[in-house]
Amino acid sequence: MNDDDKSTKPDFVPYDAEAAIALVKKVFPRSTAESLQRSTMVPMRQVTRWLNGDSRIPPGLLAKLEKQLALKSVFDDRVRTVYADMREEFGFVRQVARSCMLELAHHDHFEDFEDL
Repeated sequence: MNDDDKSTKPDFVPYDAEAAIALVKKVFPRSTAESLQRSTMVPMRQVTRWLNGDSRIPPGLLAKLEKQLALKSVFDDRVRTVYADMREEFGFVRQVARSCMLELAHHDHFEDFEDL
């Protein structure tokens, strides 16, 4: 949906549906629609419209998703560094690390969704 690139506003940025949808999928690569719906408390019908490009994702939500993507990258780097250090220093094996991360992901601290 790029129907607005003719605006006369000086600070106007046209909406790019493909980029907006790609951002959501980077933040929530698994269960994208469900995760977005649960994080925004918006009806699934609206989330589906956003992800189909039939409706615009609000700019405020896109800004929040951009921030979360940056934080996700930092978190990913830190987890990978801790794992690599423990593997090298103590011989921590992949299966145990994976099992630990899955267990943590299903811990009460991570089960509830927070509003974006």
